[in-house]
Amino acid sequence: MNSETEPLVLRDLIRLEGRSKHVYSLYSFIVVILLTFLLYVVPDYYFLEEITYSTAFSILKLYQFNVRYDGLFIDTSPAIEGSFIGSIIDFFAKFDFHNGQSPVIKAITVNKRFAIVRACTAMQAGALLMALIIVTPAKPWDKVKATSFTILALVLTNFLRIALIVGMTVTLMVDYGTTYDAAWMWSHDVLGKPIGFFGTILFAFIIEGQNVPILNTVSLWIDSLLDLFSSKKDSKKETKKRD
Repeated sequence: MNSETEPLVLRDLIRLEGRSKHVYSLYSFIVVILLTFLLYVVPDYYFLEEITYSTAFSILKLYQFNVRYDGLFIDTSPAIEGSFIGSIIDFFAKFDFHNGQSPVIKAITVNKRFAIVRACTAMQAGALLMALIIVTPAKPWDKVKATSFTILALVLTNFLRIALIVGMTVTLMVDYGTTYDAAWMWSHDVLGKPIGFFGTILFAFIIEGQNVPILNTVSLWIDSLLDLFSSKKDSKKETKKRD
């Protein structure tokens, strides 16, 4: 097999049919869910929290925002009691060697603190993308490249995202007199949607560019789900005909 046709073979995943398609879809979906959870919850991302804090802080300083380091934030929110997921999270929390502490940026102008917690590292998306890369059939070296390039792009763009959220929140409060809740909603929630949309497109291009066809895997999930609904409709029609 020559190198010119090999990428086409890698992208032939979408042609799986019948039982093979449904088995692969179910298997890959379950594995992606489990891997995403493990890759996000198990590793200690405190080092990434610190890097994100330092870089976002430098960007804010560059744009002359009045910010300073304000110690550490300790998450004292209660665990999800009585749930299986909560028990798992509590178990892995025991391996947290920094006692749940996260660095804090304080915007002096508005007297607000912004903690750079695990969720600010963008590793939710990183864990999902890594899981998709792992389950998608491709060459090991292509998977390594796709993972490396994607995580690098994800981390770098996340630095800008965090700085933008903090900067926009402060700007809305100072220049437009909005409340903190409203400013945070526009900066974090509303702005986060287009950022997430275009980010997804960017990372998909990066991964697909390394001959790891994750879009085919996702397409198979959707196709299998549609098959499930259509088969149920067909069975209902057959039942009505018999009646």
